[in-house]
Amino acid sequence: MILSALRDWSMRNSPVVLYLILLGLIACKPKGKSEVAEILGIEEPKDWILVIHPEGCKTCLESLYDDLASLTSNADAAIVILAKSSKNLRMIPLIQDSPLPLYLDEYKVLIEKGVLELQDQILLFKDGSVEKFDILNYEKVFHSIASYK
Repeated sequence: MILSALRDWSMRNSPVVLYLILLGLIACKPKGKSEVAEILGIEEPKDWILVIHPEGCKTCLESLYDDLASLTSNADAAIVILAKSSKNLRMIPLIQDSPLPLYLDEYKVLIEKGVLELQDQILLFKDGSVEKFDILNYEKVFHSIASYK
């Protein structure tokens, strides 16, 4: 009797369960550069978007900014920096003369929309995939960018 009732319950609720599973899978889809561009209201670059959440080692961040400022890339790409205030960033050479389009997310919309998490430091969005990097190992970003071509 219990087995029969359980079978009837599972038959009636199986569409609901399948719908919930499908909804869960859709919610877990990886965030891509298209979504980043759409959220920030910028034109989507063909190659990649580098998002920097400037938390952690300040010396490493300064080195990253210097290396990005001297980047000689023919890529159709963009750099996004999550910033508390653009006033703090004005002294950085990258802000003054960026080799790629540079955007500031002063309101941390990417975190609010769930594209980034608070602990994320550097993310490289390209072709529907996301690579995460730690600020202490920022050099790996350049290896990944170079291998993209």
